[in-house]
Amino acid sequence: MTFTSRLEVDLSAVEYNVGVVRRIVGPAVGLCAVLKADGYGLGAVRLGRRLAIAGVDMAAVYTTDQARALLDAPLPSDVPVLILMPVRELDRADPIYRLLLTGQVHLTLHDRASYEAVAEIAKSQGLTIPVHVEVDTGMSRGGASPAEALEIIHLAAANPRLRIAGVFTHCASADSDPVQTGRQAAAFDALLERAGGLLPNDCLIHQASTFGVFRAKRLHRRMVRVGLALLGYAGEEYADPDHVEMLEQSADLRPCVRWVSRIVQTKWIETGTPVGYGGTWRAKRRTRLGLIPVGYADGYSRALSNRARVGVELAGGVKAYVPQVGTVSMDQITVDLTDLPETGLDVGAWVELVGNDRSAPNHLPALAKAAGTITHDLLCRIGPRVARHYVAVEETRPESGNAGATFRVAQVA
Repeated sequence: MTFTSRLEVDLSAVEYNVGVVRRIVGPAVGLCAVLKADGYGLGAVRLGRRLAIAGVDMAAVYTTDQARALLDAPLPSDVPVLILMPVRELDRADPIYRLLLTGQVHLTLHDRASYEAVAEIAKSQGLTIPVHVEVDTGMSRGGASPAEALEIIHLAAANPRLRIAGVFTHCASADSDPVQTGRQAAAFDALLERAGGLLPNDCLIHQASTFGVFRAKRLHRRMVRVGLALLGYAGEEYADPDHVEMLEQSADLRPCVRWVSRIVQTKWIETGTPVGYGGTWRAKRRTRLGLIPVGYADGYSRALSNRARVGVELAGGVKAYVPQVGTVSMDQITVDLTDLPETGLDVGAWVELVGNDRSAPNHLPALAKAAGTITHDLLCRIGPRVARHYVAVEETRPESGNAGATFRVAQVA
């Protein structure tokens, strides 16, 4: 058996989630799809194409390499791409040059030095470059302080080779701290007021990422930057759900990821037998183990050792959840099958490492919590040797007595 595992990415769920976000922010607010890190590891090109069909207004990536990959796809010319990383130099032979010429690529100004670098690119190559000024209101990562940002806005507004297409900031704690988020919003408001008439009427003001979108309408501004919510995750990770204005609406999102594999071996071990490196788990009874050919080299976090549960498909399509036991190895994990029927559950049986049922213990945010990390982290860990399969699925409601929703593949792309 050469099959190890595959990651199913439900593009219809991604498109549906665009609609959820649109309903929340309203028609007057733009939607920027964040596709950093190859679309959080799910494939920026495939996601980008579907998101363009769904009608997003802009895409955002971090590096010029990420932008090239997305634009080579190609992304439709009416969907501009914002590069969030400071760009200091650009060769005329770079494909990004042509797209700067057409206005499809926007650059970010982080400080006075990045302003000067982009201004020099524009001057030396005869370009008019759309730029977004990033304001550091408390993240203390990229961007300029409000005072420096105001100076950059003055310079960019006076430079005929630059067009101020946007001004933005980024919330440091929109998932956990409404007070800090409010302070950042107030600092951003003050900067925008001081910038006054320097900003064009069509300038995109943006602050909210996924957690800000559901946190408060005040953060929506003229555009929102959304990554995780488009993949179907948001509400599960708020530290203070009672203080989230649109938490209920976040439950409408549909998770788009399902990671599946097969059992490649089963065996019985006796009471007291240790399992895995370091013997971190010992059988408390005679135990039937199942071996699954997935490990930390695939991105199944070692922090999930003895903490995760995986779904096992039984006769009639019923799914049972069993514990992962022992330390996660490089290429394999073991699960405890003892409580399940032995008949029909053997080599070749399907297992679901990550599911798209919100109530299940292998829902990605639940696994992230078990691993002591965040959903973004687990998504980005899933390595390139795990084949990506792009699917469209039809949701079916379970019959009475079966918890959770199941999904049937309608189309594989």
